[in-house]
Amino acid sequence: MGLCTVADLATHPHPAQTSPVVLIVEDDADIGNLLVDLLTDEGYGVALLRERSRESVQDAFERLRPDCVLLDGAVPGSYDRSWADAAWMRAQEAAAPVIMFSADLGATAEARLNLSERSRAAGFYSVLPKPFEIDDLLQVIAGAVSPSPFRSGA
Repeated sequence: MGLCTVADLATHPHPAQTSPVVLIVEDDADIGNLLVDLLTDEGYGVALLRERSRESVQDAFERLRPDCVLLDGAVPGSYDRSWADAAWMRAQEAAAPVIMFSADLGATAEARLNLSERSRAAGFYSVLPKPFEIDDLLQVIAGAVSPSPFRSGA
């Protein structure tokens, strides 16, 4: 599938795929482009969403039906409304593993402890603080996509 931008989602809502698809929600262009290059080189289909409105996140998720989501915070340095985005994704019939991907150290600690109501509602598959190790990222994504119901294009 390669790189799919938000505009492409309208014309390619759920292409037949042979490789897992990762939706990256990341507003930082440098990090987003690095992730796209890295994951594409690893054989993943990749969609990058830089627009962070609740509607754009939900629309991208519903149209793409990704095998996993890398979800950054909505506000630089804060995880903010991304908690609710993750909880919404988890509640969908076609849920996909959501990986918290944030520089907000308080939020990553909260998510790892999984004691707050919002962390339990979000149900993150994994938590990756920024900065991250490439090998850790790839290992987490590989684990997240392995049980995905969309891997066979169903």
